[in-house]
Amino acid sequence: MLALRKIKQRIQENWRQSLVLSIFSLLIIAAIGWYACLAPNKSYSDKTTELIVDWYNFFLEADRYSEGYRGSISARTFGYIGIAGIESARPVFKGDLNSLEQFLPGYKSINFHGNEPYILQAALNACYRKMFARFYLTAPTEVYNHSEALFLKWDQYLIKHYTKSQIESSKLFGNSIANSIYDYSTLDTIGHQAYLHIYDKQYTAVKEEGKWQISEELPMPPLLPYWGKVRPFVINLKDFIAKPLPEYSTLVGSEYYTEALEVLTISSPLSFENKWIAEFWSDDHPGLTFTPSSRWISITNQVICNELPSIEKTLETYLKIGIALTDASISCWNSKYLYNLERPESYIHKVFNKDWQPLFHTPPFPSYPSGHSIFGAAASEVLTSLYGGDYAMVDHSHEGRDEFMGTPRKFHSFYEMAFENAFSRIPLGVHFRMDCEEGLRLGFLVGKKSVLFKFSNKIILPYK
Repeated sequence: MLALRKIKQRIQENWRQSLVLSIFSLLIIAAIGWYACLAPNKSYSDKTTELIVDWYNFFLEADRYSEGYRGSISARTFGYIGIAGIESARPVFKGDLNSLEQFLPGYKSINFHGNEPYILQAALNACYRKMFARFYLTAPTEVYNHSEALFLKWDQYLIKHYTKSQIESSKLFGNSIANSIYDYSTLDTIGHQAYLHIYDKQYTAVKEEGKWQISEELPMPPLLPYWGKVRPFVINLKDFIAKPLPEYSTLVGSEYYTEALEVLTISSPLSFENKWIAEFWSDDHPGLTFTPSSRWISITNQVICNELPSIEKTLETYLKIGIALTDASISCWNSKYLYNLERPESYIHKVFNKDWQPLFHTPPFPSYPSGHSIFGAAASEVLTSLYGGDYAMVDHSHEGRDEFMGTPRKFHSFYEMAFENAFSRIPLGVHFRMDCEEGLRLGFLVGKKSVLFKFSNKIILPYK
């Protein structure tokens, strides 16, 4: 089993070569049906739900291989994909689904005016294909080809059940929805195509003790320093700012000293369990895994496969997860560059041991609050509201991987997953405990706000 340090070296030195090999493996895996549910085999009672999960599994692979895709970029993209799914379903549920234009300033809904019966499966198939083409411009050719293969798979299924005119009419509407959502997304000038320029070489770091600086070991410009200005969906940013930090100190017994010592102690040496947890949740390996925010799409896919909910609940789940992840990323990155706290690695080098290294490289942006923590808390709040507070599951997201410890882990609730995900950053060596705790607090608040998003005219009670 390769150590994460070797993964780091491979990504830095041989990224493009590994990308080609990984894509080749991806295509082989797709051909033998990996995109079926990762959960125990079940027959789908609803082909529409199967289609949705197929596309979301594909989006995870697009996320993994598309250059420039990082956690915040992925979160925003899944927000718009979720909106596109709900908008595509409005002709089916008629008055039950509100137009999202009343919640999204500047967005104009479009209505289906075709003369043929509306086929939601055809509309979603076309819509998701178009969303991929508009939002993943840096995806390799092989991934584009796979999107076409997935589209054709479902198109061939539809041809067996509906007339050509019915299919074409609904596909036209699905494409129109995707184009409309994309056009709306372009009005967010900071977020639009940010994957093309994720590092800001002009950014000047704050030159004060305890503030984040560009790493000497891995001198990369800061990642997305202005992401806090991206347009949110449901939060008012001023109400979702991290709590002020304690006064910075290197004195023995100070909060910083104590928490840095915890990072140092837990890593010297790492226990098997802590190493497993750290690697299991890392998801910070472009070209090797999907992103930390997308991890919660993977978890959601598994929940949908296990539960096979109604079409409406399936689309509601993806909508609210996407919104929660998007707004969590904005809240988090705004606070990161507001406080500019240095990473544990910098503190430990100054105070304890200049030769100490984290299990994996320190990300090129400030420490507080933790992005992993806020993503997990926001998503777990949404999933708990929809599927219950005692939902037990095994996370198979990285089952079968041999580059790191991806062996499935069992959890008794979504909150348990969120907490383990958050505190996995401490044994990995990249976050203080305060980063994780504040990320969780903010994430739960963002999740609660996302749960209240009223996209349906039905009276929907919280899960009991």
